[in-house]
Amino acid sequence: MNEQWKVKVFAPLVIFIGFLIDGLLSGVFSVQLYGENGNIMTPRLVVLIFVLMSFYLPRNKMILYGIIFGLLYDSYYVGILGMYVAIFPIIVYITEKVKRVLHPNALTIGMMVVINLSIVETILYGFYKVLGFAEIDMTTFMASRLGPTLLLNLVFFILAFYPLKKIIIKILEN
Repeated sequence: MNEQWKVKVFAPLVIFIGFLIDGLLSGVFSVQLYGENGNIMTPRLVVLIFVLMSFYLPRNKMILYGIIFGLLYDSYYVGILGMYVAIFPIIVYITEKVKRVLHPNALTIGMMVVINLSIVETILYGFYKVLGFAEIDMTTFMASRLGPTLLLNLVFFILAFYPLKKIIIKILEN
């Protein structure tokens, strides 16, 4: 019973803190992240946290958290409801399928972060392209947005992997 309580309280709390840090980083470092040369780096700590937690926590809870935080992310940051509500559970689902085949170590989880971030950014680009909000072509998107975003979030992954993993292990302990 204690484990259930910890997962229900502390897992969403960690995701929420990542959600807040995403916005904080975007606001404080907006000049550096949205560079003058056209490169855009988007912090996606929530995606990193979802990937990492999906390796250790039950899929059903993580999909529920994905829907809840997707709705929160959509309503607070984007203004168009539905994009992240769909994207976050997809991330959880893909990661859960891969974890059945691969052992959860730093390299495997890092690989999943890169794959899932690529999926997220590409889906968002496609969605914005269809709506007419994105005016750049795919090559420019990959060079000026996807590449810098992957690099930034890979640095975040390297810095945050072990502390986040310890927090998740603590959540799972009795």
